[in-house]
Amino acid sequence: MKLALVGYGKMGRAVESVAMERGHEVVARIDPTLDTREIGAATLGGADVAIEFTVPGVAVDNIAALAAAGVDAVVGTTGWHERLDEVATAVNAAGTGMVHATNFSLGVNLFLRLARMAAKMADALSEYDVHIREAHHRHKIDHPSGTAITLADILIEELARKESWSATLPDSAPHPQVLYVASERVGETAGSHIVGLEGPDDRIELRHEARTRAGFARGAVAAAEWIRGRSGVFTLDDMLAETFTS
Repeated sequence: MKLALVGYGKMGRAVESVAMERGHEVVARIDPTLDTREIGAATLGGADVAIEFTVPGVAVDNIAALAAAGVDAVVGTTGWHERLDEVATAVNAAGTGMVHATNFSLGVNLFLRLARMAAKMADALSEYDVHIREAHHRHKIDHPSGTAITLADILIEELARKESWSATLPDSAPHPQVLYVASERVGETAGSHIVGLEGPDDRIELRHEARTRAGFARGAVAAAEWIRGRSGVFTLDDMLAETFTS
């Protein structure tokens, strides 16, 4: 498969390494935050699929340009999903395919499924308060992370006693019906997410700890292999649903 890398920072290089290990050819490397070349047929080198890891401010334009060029896309940038309807319109009009996720680590997506199961069980134990903590490297722009937001949305769906989530503590006592999400940006932390259940006598934690960026890269390349030739907008969970039900 011929791949284009849109975004050639640390994640782009990690994707390139994994792609080459799996026998794919990288035919284009474009970094819209540094490169003056526009994304289009002339710069994509005949790619079958583009893997996009850039920054929120340019992601939507990148996705639209890839769709217009007839190239399927895997999008790992977070912080743009409030414009998903706009993106879906562009992708569907072009007849291309796209997979997007707040986190392409296959381990994280297993973690999200386990967190949903844990929340369903914890909902019966009102004495356990639930919270989320996440930590990433100091270069990450968005906070909470896209994964933490996905995690919070899952827990809100499953916990009847939580009505909403918040990334900030109130000036007064925390509201018992709010799920609180704490963020840290420090050093070169690859990524850590914790669901905590705090009881009167003990604490339970469900944790995912990323050791390197390779896990995210492996999931992105697997998604590129899956999306090729499909039309429409999909999430990584759509892809994994085939794995868990087959």
